[in-house]
Amino acid sequence: MITELGAFFDFLQGSPVAAFLAGSALARDLTAFAHVIGAAMLFGAILPFDLRMLGLWPSVPLSELARVLVPVSAVGFLLALATGLAMMSLRPHALAALPGFQLKMGLIALAGLNALMLRVVPAWRLLAQVDSRGTISRFRTAGLLSLVLWLGVLAAGRWQAGWPSSWPAPW
Repeated sequence: MITELGAFFDFLQGSPVAAFLAGSALARDLTAFAHVIGAAMLFGAILPFDLRMLGLWPSVPLSELARVLVPVSAVGFLLALATGLAMMSLRPHALAALPGFQLKMGLIALAGLNALMLRVVPAWRLLAQVDSRGTISRFRTAGLLSLVLWLGVLAAGRWQAGWPSSWPAPW
C-alpha cells in the first residue's frame, strides 16, 4: 500500500508547505501544537458522546449532544488532518514506513468507517424526533468501537512519535 502512495508522498515532500516548514523551527512547532489541539478537540468531543452512547448520562438526549459535539469533533479532525499532512510533508516516505504510523492510519480509517456506518442507522436520522434518553444496541456498539479505536489512535500516535534513537525527528 505504501508503494502505491509514493506519488502522493513525493507531492507532499515537494510542496511549498514542506519547504516552509523545513525553513522554520517556529512554524514546525506551531504546526505540531495545532495538531495536538486538533486531536484534543476531536477526542474531547468524541469521548463524552461515546460514553453517552454506552449509556452514561441517560437523562441527556443524544440529539442535544450530537448537535454540539459532532461539529466540534469534525473541526478537530480537519485541523488534525491538515496539520498532520503538513508535518508529514517533511519526511513522508520515512514516516509512512513506521509501524506506529501505519497502525494509526488504519485505526483512523476504521474509526471513520464506524462513524459513517452509525450515520446510516435509521435511529440516528431520527434522533431529534424521538426520545433518545435510552440507548440502542447499535449505538452502544458504535460507542464502544469508537472509544477503543480513538484510544488506539492516540496510543499509536505516541508509539509513532517514539522514533528510534538513531532517527532524526521528522520535523
